[in-house]
Amino acid sequence: MLPLQQAQELRAAISEYLKATFTFREQKVHDAFHSFINHPKDGMFKGPYVSIDLPFKKADPNEEIPLEIHPDFTPFLHQSKAFKRLSSLNGQPEPTLLTTGTGSGKTESFLFPILDYCYKNRDKKGIKAIILYPMNALATDQAQRLAETIWNDERLKGNITAGLFIGTGSGDKKYHSDMGPDHIIENRDRIIDTKPDILLTNFKMLDYGLMRNRYDKLWTHNFADPSLLKFLVLDELHTYDGAQGTDVANLIRRLKLKLHLKRGELCPIGTSATIGEGEESTDLLTDYAEKIYGESFPKESVITEERLSIDQFLKGSSGQKKPMPKLERIEESRLKEKAD
Repeated sequence: MLPLQQAQELRAAISEYLKATFTFREQKVHDAFHSFINHPKDGMFKGPYVSIDLPFKKADPNEEIPLEIHPDFTPFLHQSKAFKRLSSLNGQPEPTLLTTGTGSGKTESFLFPILDYCYKNRDKKGIKAIILYPMNALATDQAQRLAETIWNDERLKGNITAGLFIGTGSGDKKYHSDMGPDHIIENRDRIIDTKPDILLTNFKMLDYGLMRNRYDKLWTHNFADPSLLKFLVLDELHTYDGAQGTDVANLIRRLKLKLHLKRGELCPIGTSATIGEGEESTDLLTDYAEKIYGESFPKESVITEERLSIDQFLKGSSGQKKPMPKLERIEESRLKEKAD
């Protein structure tokens, strides 16, 4: 499938449908309607848009990853930096803020260190990591990815559990009560009973989990050993602004208070869209994160993307410049309107 060709065909199909559905007697109205559909700048269609960002830099393939549970591919440079900060190999993981573009593997940057920590402490029952999502759709999507990662690793399968603790999962057998190849534990009662290693949730459900008596058993092992909970992730950190940001900040403080966690004992992780350039942008982000988490974020906690230069991209790993397409070939590939 050629995306640009598909976009053009879809646009043509919608245009024909609108023209056939809406007819006007007055010529001026008819012309204005057709102009609204077809005008190249002011019309209803925008795009298609093509991203021409350069690829992300890869880490040194010979560099040792400080994780027992790590990806089977060479990580991007920013992922490698995150692995080093979030590794529990040498003690306490360090606060980390990931501000990289779409498709940069932000989830993998914190997921593998979390899985590594859970695997190292697989003999201990209790919640070891909480990942908060701003929307249930995001949590559900990431739950499937997490399930696949655990299921396909013989070391993790049967040893590590995860629960999807959102607004669904109560009183219906369709919600899964165990781990599977494409799902984690979804049944709310089962989550309370099993106390999974990793809890995927949202702001409101975590709030209920801390307040309501029926969820008190969820934290049984964490009451006995507060040091079990090591990671708190806020996905899409930039969405928690204004009043909601204040609510989340208070929620995190209540979580620490309930589990008797002191400052510095919980590793905070935030993912966000790319930030502006310059020291001021970094200072604003770390100051914002400190207010949300109640933890310290040094400047080095901010991990940004690094992309290849044009020369690096064109030369590739071979050191030889990649051949550029000839002008006549480009002309031949241009999309053409279908003849009536």
